Amino acid sequence: MRKHHWALIALAVNLAQSLLKLVAGILTGSLSLTGEAFHSFSDSFVSFVALFTIALSERKSTRFPYGLYKLENIGAIVIGIFLLLVAYEVAKRAFTTEVIVNKEYLNIGIGVVIFSMISSLVLSLLERNAGKKLNSPALVADSYHTLTDVFASSLVLVSLVSVYFGYQLDRYFALAICFFIAYTAFDILKREISILLDISVETKTLEDIRNLILSFRQVQEIKSLYVRSPGGKLFADVTLSIQARDFVEAHKLVDTIEEELRRRFPNFEAIFIHYEPFDTSTKVAILLDEESRVASSFLSAKKVAIFQQGEEVKMLDLSNSLSNSKEEEVSQALVNKGVNIIVSGCHPESTQAKAILSKEGVFVWETQETNPYKVLSEIAYNLTDVKDSYKECKNHRPIPES
Repeated sequence: MRKHHWALIALAVNLAQSLLKLVAGILTGSLSLTGEAFHSFSDSFVSFVALFTIALSERKSTRFPYGLYKLENIGAIVIGIFLLLVAYEVAKRAFTTEVIVNKEYLNIGIGVVIFSMISSLVLSLLERNAGKKLNSPALVADSYHTLTDVFASSLVLVSLVSVYFGYQLDRYFALAICFFIAYTAFDILKREISILLDISVETKTLEDIRNLILSFRQVQEIKSLYVRSPGGKLFADVTLSIQARDFVEAHKLVDTIEEELRRRFPNFEAIFIHYEPFDTSTKVAILLDEESRVASSFLSAKKVAIFQQGEEVKMLDLSNSLSNSKEEEVSQALVNKGVNIIVSGCHPESTQAKAILSKEGVFVWETQETNPYKVLSEIAYNLTDVKDSYKECKNHRPIPES
């Protein structure tokens, strides 16, 4: 069954209980039983709230692209507030009203209470199990709310039984009922308000997610990991430092991590992974023409400037390369130097040169920029926001004017 089916069942059970308790409470004159009747009426109302919020929580629109999942948490908060109101009303009557239980209808009252205990216990267990499977905080909260009926009904039962022995203890048992109701209310309010404030998921879930990500050997470091759970859905924002030869490998790795997270945690709604795919060992080779500007092609390159963090710029002279196989020679020479990125005005035209670079995972960064140092800034600026494995110049972010 789906979420709204359970909410409908809870609504029907609570309505039946409230009517029976109200009739029995009027007949017996029991404050605790009458209080339970109002409690069940409030249960009926909050079950309607749960049904309403569940119906809306999974809808998405242009204005609410992330859905309305938090409506379930708001519905659970409404449940907590009504529980506090019920607790206050019962306590007020216990202190201000004289309570005398009518023995004539005592058996009716006891029968209603026993029926309420059994039905509430069964409903609470089934509803909580369904809420956990469906990741519905409203159903889970309502199941705990329903469970208070079992404790409260047991106190009412003891109160009614004590009348047989000549003790009028209904007032005191009514106050005990208030304690259970208020305790449950505060627990629900604390939990749901924390979720609305985007509290992190519990430590175990966070550690399980962390360990799964770190199980990929290419992940060098988890720089940040934030996971929240509104409406029973998981939303993650992750920043990783990963080791990859090129953009294609980096992007595939991130996609694989996301797929594995969704497989292990089916309630993931959105996973945002930011990554820095290159470490300090990355070598960038910029093809230069005779005027030390970025070469428009491999064939027009006269020399190469090789940049690596923490090291001086190294120059490679290409003046002795044979013209009929220059692209292949340049490609092989740069591969031998351990270069990861080659900057040029365009890719090599030679199929063999392309094969050499592809085999070693060397990425060719096309650019219209002629200043080699601006190209380095361009690369650094784009590394943390890679969208495609094959980046054309038109897709680059604009370089700030110096």
